[in-house]
Amino acid sequence: MRRPLISVIHMIFSPHVPSPGASRHPLPKGEGKRNPFFLNPFFGLVLLGIVLATLHAWQGITTDEAKYLLNIPYPHPPLARGIIGFTQWIPGQEILWRVLLAVALLLAAELARAFASAREKGATFLLAGPWVLSAAVFVSAGQILLAPITAVSMLVFCYWYLRGEDLERVVGWMALLWLASLFTAYQAILFLPVVMAVFWRLKLPRWQRLIALVGPVLLLVLYTAMNPLAFASMITASGQNLGGGTVFTALRGVAWLWLLGGSLVLSILGTIGMFSARRWPLILSFLFVTGFIFLSFRPYYSILFTPLLLAGLASSPSLMRRTGTILLATLVCALVLIPISFPRFGPSPVPAVYAAVQKAGIPAGATAIIAGPFGHEWQYGPYTVRRMITNPQLLDSARVAVCLSDCPDIRGRAGWEILPGVPVEVWVRPVR
Repeated sequence: MRRPLISVIHMIFSPHVPSPGASRHPLPKGEGKRNPFFLNPFFGLVLLGIVLATLHAWQGITTDEAKYLLNIPYPHPPLARGIIGFTQWIPGQEILWRVLLAVALLLAAELARAFASAREKGATFLLAGPWVLSAAVFVSAGQILLAPITAVSMLVFCYWYLRGEDLERVVGWMALLWLASLFTAYQAILFLPVVMAVFWRLKLPRWQRLIALVGPVLLLVLYTAMNPLAFASMITASGQNLGGGTVFTALRGVAWLWLLGGSLVLSILGTIGMFSARRWPLILSFLFVTGFIFLSFRPYYSILFTPLLLAGLASSPSLMRRTGTILLATLVCALVLIPISFPRFGPSPVPAVYAAVQKAGIPAGATAIIAGPFGHEWQYGPYTVRRMITNPQLLDSARVAVCLSDCPDIRGRAGWEILPGVPVEVWVRPVR
């Protein structure tokens, strides 16, 4: 029963691979082995990435996504958010990055396949499948966040740690990736034990290894010292999880993200694999990620577990013997966990509000004042956003007022008109 299931999985994920008993001689000309394009796994992952990006776009921009689209200088270093923010002049900037990040994240499954050695039969499919079926990866595909970028870059280091040979000739590129990872998000430092193991294994002079490993860290420390706002935001975020609940609540949040990181099956097998194989760099990084999430919980941090869990499973070939059973169990768990963990908030009111305001004749660049707490997603639009205060000069200079809480100062003010048919209370002051 086991072999037919594995055969079916082989046919789905890699239809071009011949069966073990098939002849490996070239076919006569005209009898090519190429599959139709729509059966190509590459095309399938690209199409899935576009679908997920569209779904996230329908829900609207979140506060965290707006930070990177607008290149707001906190809480992370400038590399990735600077590149994303630089594209503000491109029409459709949001959907462009959703598609690019989603496709890149899903296509990292090809790197996951490479974790297995050639002699481990069926392991390539076992490692690629859980990456795509991880609830953390599936939900993150299409979000404009930095945690997925960190996960992919650390997946590369996990690959080098497990399978890397003769890496001395690419040590410069390795150091550059480490520098880029640190200057993308501070969370990359959580994987320092794995990165250190990769660099320390190189057959190079000690001073070269130290420069490649420690140099980027020192540059990050220097950047942080020169940007106190970034440091202050890290200190503030570090206590938010415990500050808003109990230790038990924090532990439950960590366990939930660990479960999502591997869709339960990979979570269990990957953790067992790294401990049974005594992969101490993986274990230490795993503990660092756990401690970080314990202090600073965010739902999208679950993907930080995934590269470590995948490397943990690849570290113990004895756990990969029942390929078909494990993949089937992962698929079943993913079908349950992905709908549960997928963001369930409705479409953001911001696009509808700004579309109605523009239809009312308020030109781009006008001042919009907002009553009540609001996020950066309101700044991602054609208007200059200010917090509403009882300042007559500000009220008279504004052209748009959004009432996320009570705003009596606008209701009784001459020249203001309420907009009908919008999700929240909106007033405009057209010029007559």
